[in-house]
Amino acid sequence: MKLKLKPMAAAISVIGLVSTDVLVAEENEWLRGVTISGGVQVEAQHKQDYDETKTSDFVVDEFSLGLDAQVHKLAKAHVVFLYEEGSTPLEIDEAILTLGNEEASPIYLNVGQLYVPFGNFESQMVSDPLTLELAETREKAAQLGFKAGVFYSSVYAFNGDTQDDGENKIDHYGGNLGFAQETESISYDLGVGYINDIGDTDGLSETLEGVSDYDYVDGLSAHLVLNMGPVSLMGEYITALDEFQANHLAFKGQAAQPKAWNAEAGFTFNIAGIETTLAVGYQATEEALALELPESRILGVVSAGIYDNTTVSLEYAVDSDYDENDGGTGKDAKSAILQFAVEF
Repeated sequence: MKLKLKPMAAAISVIGLVSTDVLVAEENEWLRGVTISGGVQVEAQHKQDYDETKTSDFVVDEFSLGLDAQVHKLAKAHVVFLYEEGSTPLEIDEAILTLGNEEASPIYLNVGQLYVPFGNFESQMVSDPLTLELAETREKAAQLGFKAGVFYSSVYAFNGDTQDDGENKIDHYGGNLGFAQETESISYDLGVGYINDIGDTDGLSETLEGVSDYDYVDGLSAHLVLNMGPVSLMGEYITALDEFQANHLAFKGQAAQPKAWNAEAGFTFNIAGIETTLAVGYQATEEALALELPESRILGVVSAGIYDNTTVSLEYAVDSDYDENDGGTGKDAKSAILQFAVEF
């Protein structure tokens, strides 16, 4: 028996098919603007503390998953989920809305949870540099930026964790500027940054939590990253521009003015077709004992890209504590880390 559709039923069926096709087409068009990225870092660690206690373990050092959605030629969203064993439970690390497009205009606006551009922190090592441990700053902020040719700059504002005179308002701010360029033979990034309260950085704000009669302390950062063929050079310096009150942050019983710097040199070459990098670094701090940072760190790393987006690295580091006269132990701590990292 041959089925016959009534006119109304036929019309509804056609509309349904067309609507489904339209929805699928719109969904595919939207998905074309979405990209997914991420990485996993697993480490075998062996450490010896200042008191000569030895520990070893396997650690999921970091898992990250990023989503980028280009919803319009002048609007995009960026979200990163992050997990770090022992320090960061799975959380939304970044959630940024960007208005602007470099091809259309040199001006852009970032709003959301982001890392403000105070410090560069680029490193060839496995472990984070002491400059990052002192000055990395994640906040819910607004950042207005400008990028044209080799020049870049931005200003930003947010309501931080520290409060001057107990006022809970948007009164933290800063800015950065620099020059960056990449060619076939050389690339460089030279920049400086300013923040009106270095006490609000992630490395300092926990120590200063709950203090009263607090006054903001300006901070300054400067960095240079230079790559010339197989040679890589990196340097960074970060400092408070004034002393904290002694009852808020002290060193040897006096008001502290913490600072940190990092210097690295690396050389990249091929071994049996495998891209390999050897790098050494020296890092140091001043008046940062209360932040539980070492006075100096000497370290070296060898990294090999064994497969596409897959790297194996071995790092050895020696931390030297502040002298006993400064309130430290005067001893050394050592660590060896074998890291397996995959990016996608």
